[in-house]
Amino acid sequence: MYHSQITRAHKGAFLILLDQSGSMAEEAPFEGHTTTKAEALCDVLNGLLEEIINHCHREGFVGDYFDIGIIGYSGTEARNLLGKGFVSVAKINTIDTPVKHQILSRTLPSGESFQTIVERRCWIAPVAKGRTPMGEALGMATRMCRSWCKNHPESFPPIVINISDGEATDAPAEEIIRLADRLKACHTNDGNTLLINILLATEGSTRLPHICFPSESEPVATNRHARLLYNISSTLPELFNQEIIDFRGGEAPFRGMCVNASVSELVSLLAIGTLSTDMMV
Repeated sequence: MYHSQITRAHKGAFLILLDQSGSMAEEAPFEGHTTTKAEALCDVLNGLLEEIINHCHREGFVGDYFDIGIIGYSGTEARNLLGKGFVSVAKINTIDTPVKHQILSRTLPSGESFQTIVERRCWIAPVAKGRTPMGEALGMATRMCRSWCKNHPESFPPIVINISDGEATDAPAEEIIRLADRLKACHTNDGNTLLINILLATEGSTRLPHICFPSESEPVATNRHARLLYNISSTLPELFNQEIIDFRGGEAPFRGMCVNASVSELVSLLAIGTLSTDMMV
């Protein structure tokens, strides 16, 4: 299980669930300056899309190795931000997008800091309004992944990454568990859909523990929401073990959850969550 290599005949799938509720207007440090979490997350996700496209570049074309979806959820609804269903990486590359000039801060091994200006394509725009209908997003994700798995039975199963900074406002914990279980039950012949949950740090989250990819033997804090995220997150296959050990140490197997993560840390977490890009042939 979880060994299928990713080719254009048997491509992979990534699905990002993005909290766009009002709390995402909260400011957070990112790349050497302060911005809203909504803006920082868009920078991270737009950069991730660009990185995946670059990873799929071949001589003169973008190889169609992945299907990608991004679901934004706020108010009372979930919305597909890239188009109907999953969108191929080759098609994403053809979308006419605005370009943002972004200042990146870097520190050399010598300790010297410098800034560079880069152009970044913007598929996703920042939104921060309303409540947190995570249940709607999980339901939409299930419908998308069920259809995708049916059409790609020999592929590596979808990887779903849910990024939020709070609890669902449209469903109690028991319903969120049920919806997550339905999502994870979507499967190809290579395994079940993998669900990774990332809870971003908030202004009042210093009381929460900092947990990233806990091992099965590690005690998880008794905080109600942290325990819920642990229960609904997938146990990650062996493919992820070494990257997680390099990132935080510990002993496999690991759960696909992070609690009280900074926006800057999200870059590393998404790199681990999209690790199946290394299985391309």
